[in-house]
Amino acid sequence: MIYRKNIDVNARDTFLITDIQASTIADKIIGIVPVKCELISVKEVHGTAAGQTCTVSIERLQGTEASAAGDQVVAATINAEGTADTVQSGTIVTAGDINIFAAGDRVGVNMTGTTTTLATMIVACQFRPID
Repeated sequence: MIYRKNIDVNARDTFLITDIQASTIADKIIGIVPVKCELISVKEVHGTAAGQTCTVSIERLQGTEASAAGDQVVAATINAEGTADTVQSGTIVTAGDINIFAAGDRVGVNMTGTTTTLATMIVACQFRPID
């Protein structure tokens, strides 16, 4: 049985929005935030590296903003050329409350560069509801 006291305090009362893309990886919306919350963690892993310049970024999309037009919430992009099957963590931007999502805001994945050989990519965004 899992007891709350055994869960790391930073992981309590959080939820994930996760995206899995097998191939033909492109910019996309991966979820809608149900309540006001803060983004506290972004992780990415891929089974096959891009093989050429390619990066992954996470964005907050508000109102009618299209994918790739939102606020970048990861300070430095995640390298999709990195070693396969290695989990990478993004650094969350906290200045100006960029990491705060309102209920109904969308979470987007923004790809830059060539994704032709990139495959089996998983992105997980961890959120904590706030008042």
